[in-house]
Order: sequence, then structure tokens, then C-alpha cells
Amino acid sequence: MKDVHKFWYIVVYDESGVPVACASASAMTMDIADFADPGLARIIRHTPLLLSRLRHLKLLICGLPIGTGLHTLGLAQRSASPQILPVLDGVICDLATEAKADAIVYKEFGHSDLGWTEPLLELGYRRLPAPPSYNFKPVFEDFAQYCAALKNHYRWEVNRSRRKLRNPGLEVTVLTDPQEIVRAYTSEVHALYHQMADRATVKMQLVPIEFLHQMSLRLNGHVELIAILKDARIVAFCWSLHAQSSYYTMYAGLDYQLNHEFDLYFNLMYAVLDRGLRKRGSTIVFGIGADAFKARLGCYSEPLYVFGKARGLLMSLIVRAAGNHLIAHKPAAAPFNIFKDKVVENSNAGGPSAP
Repeated sequence: MKDVHKFWYIVVYDESGVPVACASASAMTMDIADFADPGLARIIRHTPLLLSRLRHLKLLICGLPIGTGLHTLGLAQRSASPQILPVLDGVICDLATEAKADAIVYKEFGHSDLGWTEPLLELGYRRLPAPPSYNFKPVFEDFAQYCAALKNHYRWEVNRSRRKLRNPGLEVTVLTDPQEIVRAYTSEVHALYHQMADRATVKMQLVPIEFLHQMSLRLNGHVELIAILKDARIVAFCWSLHAQSSYYTMYAGLDYQLNHEFDLYFNLMYAVLDRGLRKRGSTIVFGIGADAFKARLGCYSEPLYVFGKARGLLMSLIVRAAGNHLIAHKPAAAPFNIFKDKVVENSNAGGPSAP
């Protein structure tokens, strides 16, 4: 991604030379209409004056340039954030000047991070809600045990989709060898990722195929490619990362011409859930988007936030006027009451349950 973005890695040391904080930063240009509230995005797209530089803003991001639902800001002791964050932010602001950025963004933080990140508010940042992430607590050994715990009508819906995979020529496979993944993940397969991204309500930064190939090669043993094949051709896939105690779904794609016939998206997510359960981790992170389906799968929602600060008078006026509409946000989907056992239900509860 270095051809289109700039990256920095920052380490803060105390007076004795001990590292006390680290972060990554990136400079990138984004179209406001890709991630703004749908109402504001429509206004932007239909206002000719906003087809200028004001629509495409250069951001200095403290974090990754891609949507992950995670932040890259690490502190040895979070209680020291009032002393450390102003020092770190001084470096970030200098980088923003160097990059001629229109705004600075720190992303993405969960509810448990709000306490130690509060000093950012005193530094002039505004905390904005972002689309929530959806997680699943793996209380089952595999997908078969998960299905057995479902109430009858939910299990019937799952089985209806899974029966479509019994079609001749269809199979689910999991690739773990980096070289094998790189050979299988061609530019034609990568085009399926663009199909899914084009249909997303909130547009995330697209990653090039080289990024995914390098991720597989450099994180050997941690990256998997879960794929559905039809007549030996990949028609749906999901990149997953197993790191520490969590299993993360990262990038997915599918052939929408075949999606309805074979329920490709549903079956892909069922395959991901099965793989995540077999990893025996503490959390399966399904990420943002497809809120209703993920809630119906049994996930609970995790609210996410970003911190933003405009640079310059004009951008400050835009941020002040647009406020929370700059980032698309809607309430998280309520968790569904899908399990027969209340103990299992409560383990993935995040709020009032839907019937």
C-alpha cells in the first residue's frame, strides 16, 4: 500500500529509555461520501460544489488505514495516559503538518477504552460513534454442536441454507499454507471482494491483492482463507486471522450472481463460525456490517468510537456543522433469542433480545 499511502511507527520512551507507548499512523485521502451518514452522503453527491477538494479529504490516521474495529495505540500503563497522550499527539500533529492533512483521526476504540482515551478530548478531539462490531463467544466445540443448541425454527433456517451446498460441484475448503493461498487467490478471485465492497452501505478502504498476499506470507500460520468452490472455482471466500486468543474475520467476497441460488453469504459465515469454534479461542470477531444477520447468528454487539480533530478554519467549520453525521451510524441490532439453553443465550447477550 506504500504507493498510495504513507506510514509511520511511533514509540514513546520515558526518561530512562523504557518504551511506554507505541502507535502506528498513516496518511490517506478519503471521500467523505463513502463513510458519512447516508443523508449527508446523498447531499454531498448531489452538490456540485462539494465535488471539489472539500469532498476528498486527506486524513492523518492514528491507527490502520483499513477498517478492522481495532486500534493500534498501546500503552504500558493506561493510567499514565494523561501524561503520555499529549506527548504522542504532539508527534501526530507534526506528522499531520508534514502530510498537509485536513484532519486527524484516532480509531477505533471500544467502550472499555473510553476512560483512558479521555485526555484526547482535552486536546481538542471530538469523540464520534462508529458502526458497531459484532462478536461471538465460542461456547461450542463446532458448528454441529452450535446447531444442536438452536431453537427449532432457527435450526431449520440454517439447515435450509446448508442443504444448498449439497449441489454437485460445490465444496467448502480451508487453506492454511501461505503459498497455496497465494496461488489460489488470483485477481479473478479478488474481483469478488470488490463486488461485496461495492454493495456495502459504508465504504471501507479497499486493499490491493498484494496486501492480502503479503499478509498471508508474513503472518504464516495465523492467516486462513476459507472458500466455497463451485466446479473448482472460488465463488465465495473469507480471509481470517487467528491471533492470540481471538479469531478475526477480515475480508470477504462472493459471486452475487450465484448468491441467492446457493446462499453463499450465509454458508460462508457458517463455515467461518465452524472454523472459529474449532480454534478454541475466547472470541470470534465478525466485525462491522450485516448487523441483522450477525445478531441472528448469535453475536453480541460492541460499540466503537473514533476521535477526530479538524485542522484549519474551514475544516473546523465543516466538522462543527456536520458533527455526528460525518460517520454513518445506526443503533446496533438487538440480539436474538436463538438458543434453547438460557445459559448459552446469556453468554452472547448484549442487550434486549428479539424473539
